[in-house]
Amino acid sequence: ADAGVMGRVQVQTWREAYRGIIPPGYLQQLSVAAHERQWRRTFADGGWAFVAEWEDRVVGFGSGGLSRGRHDVSGELYLLYVLRSCHGRGIGRALFDACHYELARCGHRGMLVWVLADNTARCFYERLGGEPAGESMLALAGVRLREIAYLWRD
Repeated sequence: ADAGVMGRVQVQTWREAYRGIIPPGYLQQLSVAAHERQWRRTFADGGWAFVAEWEDRVVGFGSGGLSRGRHDVSGELYLLYVLRSCHGRGIGRALFDACHYELARCGHRGMLVWVLADNTARCFYERLGGEPAGESMLALAGVRLREIAYLWRD
């Protein structure tokens, strides 16, 4: 039932967080409907997400699962988005903790998250004790972007 609003939040948070990092044309063409369809497929395939509400509206969400590409850690925080207007209220921390707990509950060892190097959210993960654990390059919208991995060992 939350797939539609999650699509809206995902598009809005991308436009807020990645302005000046990802080309504006790419951000403008993001589709709420396409993200909603993706969330419906994710849930149909057994994926999960935690949704955060503030004043009766969805303002963020987080999701995770099996680590992609690392063998020393089995859990990965795939994404965590909170609308900029709701930053500083503990919502991101609550979503982070819920996802970390869910990954551990499902039997995963440790947790990894990938963050664009130019994304100010890196500070959030550093404050939560994430250890730098590698770098990679991502091609998106005709540009190459550096990603940094942060790791939490359980």
